[in-house]
Amino acid sequence: MDENEQTSQTLHVAEENTNILNETIFHAVYIPGENIDSSIQRNSTEYIRVYQDKTEALKVIKEFRTGRLKSFKKRLEAEEYAKTGFEEANYINNMSINTTVPAVEEKSNNFKVLRSQELVCFRKLIKDGDLYTVKTTVLGNPRYLIGSGDTPTILQEGCRYNALHIAVRADRPDMCELILNTVGNTDFIKLLYGDECKSYVDRAQIMLDLYLNTPDKGLNETPLHFAVKFGLKDVVRVLVSYPCCIKTLPNKYKQLPIDIICSRSSQKDEELKKEIHLLLEDQYYVPVLRSDDKSLQPVIGEPFSPTSPLSLNTDPISPRLEIRAFAGPMTKSRALEFRKKWKTPPRLRMTPIKNATESEFTDSSSDNLALRLQDVEKGLERIGRNLAEEWQVSWKEYWPFLNDFADFHTTEGLTKLEKYLESKFQEQFVHYNQTSNDNMINLNEHSKTKLLVDSIDYLCSKLQSWSLLTPNNQDENNVDELEFFTPPSSPKLAVDSSDDEMQNAEEGLVIFLEG
Repeated sequence: MDENEQTSQTLHVAEENTNILNETIFHAVYIPGENIDSSIQRNSTEYIRVYQDKTEALKVIKEFRTGRLKSFKKRLEAEEYAKTGFEEANYINNMSINTTVPAVEEKSNNFKVLRSQELVCFRKLIKDGDLYTVKTTVLGNPRYLIGSGDTPTILQEGCRYNALHIAVRADRPDMCELILNTVGNTDFIKLLYGDECKSYVDRAQIMLDLYLNTPDKGLNETPLHFAVKFGLKDVVRVLVSYPCCIKTLPNKYKQLPIDIICSRSSQKDEELKKEIHLLLEDQYYVPVLRSDDKSLQPVIGEPFSPTSPLSLNTDPISPRLEIRAFAGPMTKSRALEFRKKWKTPPRLRMTPIKNATESEFTDSSSDNLALRLQDVEKGLERIGRNLAEEWQVSWKEYWPFLNDFADFHTTEGLTKLEKYLESKFQEQFVHYNQTSNDNMINLNEHSKTKLLVDSIDYLCSKLQSWSLLTPNNQDENNVDELEFFTPPSSPKLAVDSSDDEMQNAEEGLVIFLEG
């Protein structure tokens, strides 16, 4: 290369560097919408913050702490960033101030972070035992139960109480069960994390373990410690029914739950202490096992506990057995005795002389045998239900229409049944309205009137058939066979020798109700 060419190339490079230095850089400032004053928003020119002087941009950042600064070569890109912050569009900017490779962040969900006032209101709902509102609230925003870092949401900062701590302290066993069933439900975890998460079961088990075994900040006590020391028997029964509830965690003073039974209870009831002590032991349940295809007779299974689950037949050739009812919790010895009495009812006594106690004894036995033979669907469950009531232990059985276990002798079971019937009624009502509307659209006014008259006639005929009045042409010989819900005007007295004394009485005829 000669000297003239080298000089020319040097001048060209110097000219390019001069153009780069003189190139205009636009500094855009994006301010989140919630931090912008409404009066400023109305002025579009003020809202678009693009500056050629970097000092002016830094002054705006100092005024709005949450603002973000970015530099661009083109003014259009700078204005777009000042408007949206690139939340909706992904622009590639080679002149960005931050040239480092951004870290991969977890995809945020659509549920907002809760304020302290909202958590206080939610805490009050738990204390009041408002099950419906609590369930609706957590399904609307799972953050009420699961906070940042996949840990239980703290509802009371000082002592770091979560929702289960609050429910236990308020003596709400039904609320405790709702909270634990919710955080342990994979559908609830899926609602929070979306479809991209592949470990719903693991996360649900982790959350259930954290709620049951997380201690408070003051005395390092778990919800089980709270329930035991205040003598809350029903709450203790709910907590220990979950296999992951650890009963041997010590508190600040190295005390286990079994060491502080009723220590803070105002009632010094020895019977209550004994019952809670039994609950803290390993609890056993006596199940009823049935096959899916009903190819096998139902059997009463061996007692099982959460720590030693029931081993069902997993052979693919044999019929699959499932638990369809269970009684408990009980201690192991009591569960074995319960199963023995349930499986082998007392024998009939074929003695010619029997007192009243023996009569009731044999009648009960014969009823049990009749239920076993006649009621194939629920006979075994009916016997177990009566036995559980006699032994004063909890009872749950599976109902296919509910797709859930329930005991209709309790308020909880009746509530489930009421909700099911209410939902079925609503479905039928909506279906009837849709069908009626579809049919009425295709009819003219005359046909609509005729259809309405036919419906009223049909209703009147049905109401007439349900009348409580006695027809006039009823045969008088069959009067005694009628079951009157409303007495007739002049009831005919039945002829009976035992009625002589009543006829001779001075009080006159006796008005009576039958049925």
